[in-house]
Amino acid sequence: RALTIGITISPDDFSNHNSSLYNKIKKSKEFLDYLEENYIIKGYEVQTKRISLNTIEEWLYDLDISNIPEFLNRFVIIDNILKEFSISFCSLGGCSDRRFYSILLQGLKISNNFSGSIRFNNNSSQSLISPDYELCLEAAKISIDLFKSCGNLGNFRFCASFNCDSNIPYFPASFHKSNVISTNSLTIGLENGDLLFLAFNGVDSINEGRDNLYEVLKQALVPVQIIAKTVCEESKIEYAVNYAGIDSSINPGLSIVDSVGDGIENLLNINNINSKFGSFGTLAVVSAITSAIKSLKSDIDLIGYSGLMLPVMEDLILSERATDNAYSLRDLLLFSSVCGVGLDTVPVPGNITKEQLANVYIEIGALAYRLNKPLSCRLLPL
Repeated sequence: RALTIGITISPDDFSNHNSSLYNKIKKSKEFLDYLEENYIIKGYEVQTKRISLNTIEEWLYDLDISNIPEFLNRFVIIDNILKEFSISFCSLGGCSDRRFYSILLQGLKISNNFSGSIRFNNNSSQSLISPDYELCLEAAKISIDLFKSCGNLGNFRFCASFNCDSNIPYFPASFHKSNVISTNSLTIGLENGDLLFLAFNGVDSINEGRDNLYEVLKQALVPVQIIAKTVCEESKIEYAVNYAGIDSSINPGLSIVDSVGDGIENLLNINNINSKFGSFGTLAVVSAITSAIKSLKSDIDLIGYSGLMLPVMEDLILSERATDNAYSLRDLLLFSSVCGVGLDTVPVPGNITKEQLANVYIEIGALAYRLNKPLSCRLLPL
């Protein structure tokens, strides 16, 4: 699904006719193209090549916060360079400083190439119970503004994230940590919903399905990692890209065979009881899948969510079951307690209020903090 390179930029990159910024993006594209060639030779398809920046506060801090045109100019400069190199996916690095929330919003409006997130405090000390309500309210305002300004698809490029660290290859939560300026990072995200069918076909129990899935995932991911490590090592002098790891999350495609929902229902129905996603037993299957994914840590350098993705609007069966009211938003929150990703592309009414959105953020943030796991929330007003 995604080859994502994380790079660090600073205000200095916008001096001297943006030459430094230009070269960083140019080098990133060259590396991604080279890596893609290596995967194609081995029979893989690369869907997207992406660039993830460090947080916007780090490359906009030198500007007067009230000087909106200057901020917009930098977004335009980045977008123009991206277009020159045919790069359609760029994370603006997210934002954790409330003073820059509105700036992130303006950046997302500049170009459909941009994605971004409001990053809530990492609760590694486990001292927080839930995120600040006022900050959740501000994030909700961004979501509603994007819906009104950019239509139904605006919120595909925005989320609120909780406990999410750097090195997530998936957008919009992705950002690059700038602690090592001279080194870029490579992260890999997959489209692999079809592996559930391979793993669960003919099994007699959920536990057997879990064990099969671990073996199937291991067999699929180890070669992907070997290629990435080899390319990074061979090109380290020219590109200085550090292999960070694979987000091993199960992620659906757009066909039935690639549907996560279909895979879950296959395991639900091992006893021919005709259960649908959302019925009792779903949580057990979700837990089994996540357990198999997490077990890969001894074989694969795992990063990001490394859980089970349930993107309602990007999975045929999940979308169909949502239309049938087979499950609710609260059911998805329950599944998030074991699947470790959050709420993704979940449709909500277009007239939803900022207070209602903020309350959803509060709940998923509380869950992330209580369980000390990365969760994000991408809701789609329609």
